[in-house]
Amino acid sequence: MQEKQKIILIGLGKVGHEVIRQLDDCALPLEVCALADSTAYVAGDPLDTQLINSAIHAKALGESLASLPNAQPLKALSDHFNKGTIIVDTSAARGIDWGNAIKNECKLVFANKNAHAAPWAQASILYNQPGIRYESTVGAGLPVIASLRSQVVSGDRITCIEGVMSGTLGYLCSQLEAGVSYSQAIKQAFDAGYTEPDPRDDLSGFDVLRKALILARTAGWHLEERDFTIELLYDERLVGMPVAEFFNLTPLLDETYAQRIEKATREGRVLRYLATITSKGGKIGLQAVERSSQVGALQGPGNYFAIYSQRYNKIPLAITGPGAGIEVTANGVLNDIIALLR
Repeated sequence: MQEKQKIILIGLGKVGHEVIRQLDDCALPLEVCALADSTAYVAGDPLDTQLINSAIHAKALGESLASLPNAQPLKALSDHFNKGTIIVDTSAARGIDWGNAIKNECKLVFANKNAHAAPWAQASILYNQPGIRYESTVGAGLPVIASLRSQVVSGDRITCIEGVMSGTLGYLCSQLEAGVSYSQAIKQAFDAGYTEPDPRDDLSGFDVLRKALILARTAGWHLEERDFTIELLYDERLVGMPVAEFFNLTPLLDETYAQRIEKATREGRVLRYLATITSKGGKIGLQAVERSSQVGALQGPGNYFAIYSQRYNKIPLAITGPGAGIEVTANGVLNDIIALLR
């Protein structure tokens, strides 16, 4: 009988829960031996279904895993970092020391962007490692990282990466283009579940910045946050206030964005929140693009990535598709796990 590969899952939010569901559906030699959140973990050899369901139920109620009777302190999780164990991070945690896991020859899969977007001095150990995969950090389940890595490994020299990398901001642009006001579009995105609990986390462009950093570093450019200019989609009048008050004041910017949409329309263009990255740095913000272009034709939360290189110098390698969604993100994680089994 084939020995099953052990998996430690960090993060039991929507994506983590869906990863467990998809693991159950696939006929692969995999078993979950530990589940962790930011406070504690539960473990078994393997974890039985009842304990997994108890952990999922606790998180759905907003409780920590520390509330479970057999939970152990998070600092002891490293006791389970054994050679060949696959550690999957679908959390939003920061500051996890991955050095111990790498030293113990664990394999790592990330949907969490924070580790790969940290300062290069910390993040460098997570790149160019055959046992570390992070496809779902950018573009949900789209094969963006895999395509970029393949080009680099084959000796192709990347010259520029462009893209619409936020499904949330893509949806916002589509709504503005359809004549919906800025304030209404943000509220609609919030109600549809496209935004973070505080929409300013999306409107700041910081999520796009993290993705841009990951793409740059995968291309071989060791960029830092300071190497990017970034346009926020709100202004200082809406900073530092509760979310409810933020929503009340968003109509202050309705006219500003209506004018930008009107100007782009007169020129036969549409607005898209674009990131452009080179070896020198990057620019992130709203740009007016041709309506007939691939970027201009995007609707809703679709993502688009164009990779220019020495070989793809006139027509880029282009990847487009859904850049957000629980199922596709979890499927990207599962594909990374499967790749590590080979």
